[in-house]
Amino acid sequence: MIEVDYKNLKKLCDRKMMRKYIDMKDRFKSEIKGNPLVYTVYIKDFGSFETGLTVIESGKVGKEYFMTRGHRHKNPIEEVYMLIRGSGRILIKEKKSVKKINMKKGKIYLIPGRSGHRLINVGKNRLEVFTVYSKDGGYDYGFEF
Repeated sequence: MIEVDYKNLKKLCDRKMMRKYIDMKDRFKSEIKGNPLVYTVYIKDFGSFETGLTVIESGKVGKEYFMTRGHRHKNPIEEVYMLIRGSGRILIKEKKSVKKINMKKGKIYLIPGRSGHRLINVGKNRLEVFTVYSKDGGYDYGFEF
């Protein structure tokens, strides 16, 4: 058995993915000067699945809050989200409808298999969300909200 405290995920991660504004410029309706860090994902590989700690900085581009790039899985495999810190929202798009979910601590959110999904930091502090997902899911970042 492996016991991991989520506070140590940043130190224990196998890889780290960082997205700055320039990497996501096409996701926002407005533009800003500079190239701030928007979010970081700390990923721990457990073989058939991975865990992630997604940390979204506080900020806005025009009227839009900082958010993840958003994606859907190529294979219909669910993903699990759990709010650790901050104020966040999940956007889930299934077919033509978009659902907005305000996250609450202590709740676990199951993201449906083929849905598009994105995290948004709607607070004044960093948003931290723990995720669990199968490596067989694959990613489609060309998905539009």
